[in-house]
Amino acid sequence: MIRPGEPFPEADTRFELYVSYGETDAMGVVYYGNYAHWFERSRGQYLRERGLSYAEVERRGVMLPVREMAVRYISPARYDEHIVVRAGISQWGRASVTFAYQVYGPPEHSRLVCLGTTQHACVDANGKPVAVPGWLKEICLK
Repeated sequence: MIRPGEPFPEADTRFELYVSYGETDAMGVVYYGNYAHWFERSRGQYLRERGLSYAEVERRGVMLPVREMAVRYISPARYDEHIVVRAGISQWGRASVTFAYQVYGPPEHSRLVCLGTTQHACVDANGKPVAVPGWLKEICLK
């Protein structure tokens, strides 16, 4: 996980959202499982900002299922807070890609909420591992 102050991938995105009531638990804080969805949405935005949707990646025959996910919760996010999820690719493997995440909340996106990573296998439509295509790496490094 990439902590604040450590170098974050230069090619990154900042996905913004307001915490909805339905994303919180009985204690009024974001239910831990929602962070995985926020990570997914930030990855989708990361690709779209580079001119390629995840749907297009799949049409080209490449699937990127999550192989591993880690989250370090630092402070709770709460209902109606303005949240920013920073995402970028931290590592390329022969047949995998790893995204890093930093989630910030108020005041003014200075409070670290959590850190995370997801590692994605690169597979074909049949689930067989394949090397990361050069076109995908080229697009993601923009």
